[in-house]
Amino acid sequence: MALICLICPPLAVQAASAPSITVNPGYTNIGVNQTVQYTATVSGLADTTVKWEVNEIAGGNSTLGTISSTGLYKAPAIVPTVSTLIVELGSDGKTMGVQYVNVELAGPSIASIKPNPIPTGNYTITLNGASFKPGAVVRKGNDNLSTTYVSATKLLASGYQSGTQSAVFEVENPGTLWGPGLTVPFKSSTGTPQQISPASANVDLGQAQQFTSAGATAFSATAGVITSAGLYTAPASLPASATVTVTATGPNGKATAAITLLPPTPAITTVSNSGKLALGIFSATVTGTGFIANSVASLNGNALATTYAAGELTITGFAGQPGVGSLTVSNGAVTSAAFPVQIGIPNPQVSLAAARRFLEQAAFGPTPTDAATVQSIGYQAWINQQFNMPQVSNYKTITSDQGGMPTHFLTNAVTNPDQLRQRVGFALNQIFVTSIDKLIWNGNIILYQNMLLNDSFTNYRQIMGDVTLSPAMGQYLDMANNTMADPAQGSVANENYARELMQLFTIGTNMLNQDGTTQIGSDNLPIPTYSQFTITEFARVYTGWTYAPAAGQPVEWGAYISSNGPLASYAPEHDSGAKHLLNGYVPPAGIAPQQDLNNALDNVFNHPNVGPFVATQLIQHLVKSNPSPAYVSRVATAFNNNGSGVRGDMTATISAILLDPEARANDNGGDDQPTDGHLQEPGLFIAAMVRAFGGQMNDQNYYSSELANMEEDIFTPPSVFNYYSPNYGVPGTPLMGGEFELHTPNNAIVRANEISSLFSQYSNPVQTYGPGTTVDLTAYLPLAANP
Repeated sequence: MALICLICPPLAVQAASAPSITVNPGYTNIGVNQTVQYTATVSGLADTTVKWEVNEIAGGNSTLGTISSTGLYKAPAIVPTVSTLIVELGSDGKTMGVQYVNVELAGPSIASIKPNPIPTGNYTITLNGASFKPGAVVRKGNDNLSTTYVSATKLLASGYQSGTQSAVFEVENPGTLWGPGLTVPFKSSTGTPQQISPASANVDLGQAQQFTSAGATAFSATAGVITSAGLYTAPASLPASATVTVTATGPNGKATAAITLLPPTPAITTVSNSGKLALGIFSATVTGTGFIANSVASLNGNALATTYAAGELTITGFAGQPGVGSLTVSNGAVTSAAFPVQIGIPNPQVSLAAARRFLEQAAFGPTPTDAATVQSIGYQAWINQQFNMPQVSNYKTITSDQGGMPTHFLTNAVTNPDQLRQRVGFALNQIFVTSIDKLIWNGNIILYQNMLLNDSFTNYRQIMGDVTLSPAMGQYLDMANNTMADPAQGSVANENYARELMQLFTIGTNMLNQDGTTQIGSDNLPIPTYSQFTITEFARVYTGWTYAPAAGQPVEWGAYISSNGPLASYAPEHDSGAKHLLNGYVPPAGIAPQQDLNNALDNVFNHPNVGPFVATQLIQHLVKSNPSPAYVSRVATAFNNNGSGVRGDMTATISAILLDPEARANDNGGDDQPTDGHLQEPGLFIAAMVRAFGGQMNDQNYYSSELANMEEDIFTPPSVFNYYSPNYGVPGTPLMGGEFELHTPNNAIVRANEISSLFSQYSNPVQTYGPGTTVDLTAYLPLAANP
């Protein structure tokens, strides 16, 4: 605390009285940085002008505050350590007026007092504010109250009040002034408590209810909205609790009422897709009345994922059993009448298990949607749909020079609808093998892959011709720029393509019976289909072909590989002499290269081995590794004659493979045989894993390297014999199983890791493996607690 003295000099002495100056106001308490206006009354001086100073006697001190020429004093920002004196000096320079000012810290402020109003009689109040300090004192008017310091923002004070008049409350900290006052009324502690009517009510969601309370100054509700006049409106959806408390506040305290929110009774009108739910994962839209944001649909008593929007419900879930199910909608404890829905296909052509097994052979594995389609229309109709579907899958979208082909292969396999075309094309790709290891650039193999897809449903003879003249095969097996023999130089025609066309693509090395079994000669040895001489003679046929020039340009021998189209003939380098081909056939000499080629391909195509040889390979790639001779014979018969005298019809051959009794045996399970089925090779395994859950995939998928890790780097087989030999024997068994050649112990672990990697996001039902693969497991969540 510091005293500030104000001194004013006396005015000039007049005859009547001695001059004097009076300074007002008198002794004053003031807070730091606060102001006081002073005035001076001058007596005994003719000139009443005055001069104001702070501690003039002490020579002035700015730390004690300042005063203006008009007497406005402003206290310093810090409490002075010496007395503060304000001086007024009269016009005679002698007469002074003096006044002292006490500068202290400002008192703390009060933000609120509870209760408000305060009951009369003995009371205890809570003061909320700022800057309270231990030792603070609360006063009401001029009476100090019993005060308890709680914190810098809270004090407790007790006192007594007899009347209901209002009172001013202030707080003083040690060493400060009293802070600003807060006026609070008192109320009688006796009388009728605050009332509210009605005390309880049932209110439908979204509906209104009027409440009244005499003298109420405010209404509030724990859910919904209520006006200051007491009109309550329930929320549109159920809150966490269906019980809502309404509070009315008035002069006699508070009164509460309880509301029970009543949801509407739901009713189902329609379910999308004519009330049919897919077996397995399903999604549907439900329309009706009384639906709210909290509505939950259930199928056969099992809650479904339910979303409300615009008065409709979208439901997703999983159904494991076909038949008629019961769909209900519940709003809390209120449940709709049951609505019948058809789960799965009504009157299916085949069982779900059979449909899925069929799609493991005819597609890259089943999806829930594709399996339902097969159930609905049956095997033959599905095959016919696929035969009539235009080619969807292709590799034209690959724009990079290298890389990206395997990822696009999987994208096609997982997402595109032309599943049968892709499966057959993949099988043909593993029979008529090429490899980007030798072809180097994507452009050299794209044309070849699109050709195989396009030819999948044509004729095997067309496939043979298109493969023979494809730039990719011309490069891979050296038929392009194959020069006729030159005796002078001792050179002969390249025999690679001549050998592999017979050995791997058409007839094999030994004569076969119609059922694919090997013919044995009188020497008890297999009868060979051809000799080295035969290979040499066919090699002569495949001379004089080079890569096609750009449009309008002449054929140039020795041209570099291009994708301009099929190989072009170059007669000067073609051996036009007579050749001795299969079964004693000798085409005439001197014919054009194209006709010579056609005669040779026709000669191979009509060999009796082609039917059983091709039938066996296609069966092994599509259905099973160990077909019975009878199965092979039936398919070879369809290959030899489609019923209309046409040989090599791929649609007839494919249909025979997929619809054969041996292919369809045990479709429903329970009678598995060691000779059934085949191991899914990596390309099938990854695609089928994603398709099984209705997953999606694009070219950003991460599986290209995984295929390579499992030794099936698509489009990069290690040799002309493919990724594996179809005649590979499963160790420890008498069975063939080509895919087992890749299934090393390490690769078996890699398969398990692939599944683990795709289904590893435990906190998110939407599983991803990189940005290109997505599997949504949301529909399976309700099943998590029910193994």
